[in-house]
Amino acid sequence: MELINTLKKLNLNEKEAKVYLAILEIGRGSVQSISRRADIKRPTTYIILEDLRSKGLVSLIKGAEKVIYTAESPEKILEEQTKKEKIIKENLPELLAIFNTKKEKPRVRFYEGEERIIDLYNEIFKSKKVDIFGSINAISSNILDKIWWNLEKIEKKKIKVREILQNDKESIKFAKKYSSKIHQIKITPKNFKLPTDNVIYKNKLVIFSYKDIPMAVVIESSDVATTYKNIFELLWDNLKK
Repeated sequence: MELINTLKKLNLNEKEAKVYLAILEIGRGSVQSISRRADIKRPTTYIILEDLRSKGLVSLIKGAEKVIYTAESPEKILEEQTKKEKIIKENLPELLAIFNTKKEKPRVRFYEGEERIIDLYNEIFKSKKVDIFGSINAISSNILDKIWWNLEKIEKKKIKVREILQNDKESIKFAKKYSSKIHQIKITPKNFKLPTDNVIYKNKLVIFSYKDIPMAVVIESSDVATTYKNIFELLWDNLKK
């Protein structure tokens, strides 16, 4: 049984392993004698023998009265494995080139409820660099109270933060109080509305909405993050300090 399991690991199925072992044990034999030794029906044994022939593990000897099968040395299995390994090595650079240029599939996650939103903000401010565009008014007051400590973390951990905020009283007040060299804030023109809070960090875009219930969508994608980073840069460069 142990040898059968070994052969199965070398790409033979259970019946092929049994038939090959049967021929090794008897040296050579007819379909009938091999079938009896392997305890597999004769028609099935014939099909398996032909499959083993195609794999180079069995040879056919045609006699005057009957067809005799003989087993090739088990070293043949090693030779076949070596050939396969050589083929893979020769083609590996091309296969890796295809693998490395495969298109990234965006991952999308949804967050709902105050606690999950707070956890998400806390996760965001573990990053070294964060870009935000939105409005302080857009954030739920309950959540704002619970994420306020992140503002202290920005200065303490030297997190580079840039914010583009909607032109409203709360955002202007916030900018005057918290703007610094490491936490830069710019205000949009008066008619420029930002009804959601949007965050770009690492290779992620996060869109927060508080209209009915607190919720957020996290899109993890290098392409999406790069697109929104470029939009942010365009806005940032065209706004006054």
